[in-house]
Amino acid sequence: MSTGPKYEGMGELAAAYQEYDRALRIRQARLGYLLGLLLIPTGWMLDYFVYPSLVRPHLEIRLWCSALLLPGFLILFTAWGQRHARLTDKGCTIIPMLAVCLMIYKSEGAMSPYYSGLNFTLVGACLVLPYTLREGAWFTIFVTVTYLAACVMHVIVRPADAVDRQSMVLFNGTLAANLYFVLGNGIICAAACHYRFIRRFEDFRLRHELDVNNKELASTLKKLKETEVQLVQSEKMNALGKLSAGLLHEINNPLNFTFMALQMAEQEADGNESLQDTLKDIGQGMTRVRGVISDLRTFAYPTSDSDREEFDIEDALTTALRLTAHELSGIKIDQAGVKHTRVSAGKTQVIHLFMNLLVNSAQASNKVKAQREPKIVIACRENGERVEVSLTDNGTGVKKEFLPRLFDPFFTTKDVGQGMGLGLSICHTIVKNHGGQIAIQSEEGQWTTVTFDLPAVTAAAFKTNPTAGGTSSAFKDTEEVAPGSIAA
Repeated sequence: MSTGPKYEGMGELAAAYQEYDRALRIRQARLGYLLGLLLIPTGWMLDYFVYPSLVRPHLEIRLWCSALLLPGFLILFTAWGQRHARLTDKGCTIIPMLAVCLMIYKSEGAMSPYYSGLNFTLVGACLVLPYTLREGAWFTIFVTVTYLAACVMHVIVRPADAVDRQSMVLFNGTLAANLYFVLGNGIICAAACHYRFIRRFEDFRLRHELDVNNKELASTLKKLKETEVQLVQSEKMNALGKLSAGLLHEINNPLNFTFMALQMAEQEADGNESLQDTLKDIGQGMTRVRGVISDLRTFAYPTSDSDREEFDIEDALTTALRLTAHELSGIKIDQAGVKHTRVSAGKTQVIHLFMNLLVNSAQASNKVKAQREPKIVIACRENGERVEVSLTDNGTGVKKEFLPRLFDPFFTTKDVGQGMGLGLSICHTIVKNHGGQIAIQSEEGQWTTVTFDLPAVTAAAFKTNPTAGGTSSAFKDTEEVAPGSIAA
């Protein structure tokens, strides 16, 4: 901003003030043009009493002035005029000033009382328009020089209809006095413009800072409310976990007695093949129930971020698949590179992570059953000290504009009542707590791929851990699964 204080280092504040100043200039310049359109033509009544013989020529000057002011006023409503407000706002003061100087030239020169009209334009520029010190100073110089030129030209090139009432003198006391008052008034107005500019800028700075602080406060309050909701939900989940743990304990006791009775029944049924087959089916069913109870017991006792253990990804995935079996019914599950892939992480949290992602993929895939066979592909591969895991489904996909917001708490693309929007937010937190990254790629209507990474168990760890059950060479046979390859 060349006509005001320097704004180096103010950045956002300077840009905001420039926009505010532009809007203020447009509004005040419109007022300036309207005042000119109103006051200049009505001045013919003053001509009638002061210069009766010049009413007609002065009226022509006033009408020409209005004719020039009107386009300037209309230009302020155009995009160009608003974009160049520092240029288009000058006409409302310069045009009336030139009209007054022309009437001074045609009447009495330095003896004309119309020099007071120049003071009007100076005061108007100071009070109405948001001029800076530089603009006020240049306008004062311009008014003074133009007035002096009008008075000198009146003597040198005297108009035919001039009404001089005193002898023609190029320089006299009246001219000196008028110049003194015009120039002094202009200096006062320029100084006033300067201090009004400083006060205006300071007021704007305070309002801007208050607005920024209010926005930050509103954002903080929103985050606090979201955190409060999450804490309440966490407490509910904690209470539900404790209740589930108690119920599982109560269920597990009679289940153990049932297994003992089943073993005794198998011994009694020796030789009865039909009964043995029936008891075998019962045993398999009871074993499956025990597996579900074991998985639920593990899930009911969540681990903290610092509780890490080494385990196979396949174990956590198998548990998650069992716990989400109902949602995954009818969906084909493919696995690539999952076997013998070990990580060092919180097993319960990884199970939770897989469950959330599987449920989301299942819900998206079930919506396209009429077009194609639902399918989910889970792939793992080693990448240095991390294990990258990707989960791809051929479901409904996600709109591009929603992708940046998917990890925001309480943001959901599901219908009202079908989700709180916390699943992916929890997944993001779990992966971040393990020092990893999680990302989502999607093509609306075709596929979605969620990729995350976890700390890998290094080859050195396998050597010191005989129960590792595999080596990193297993990743050499990992099948690469490209996003969208299952969409067909």
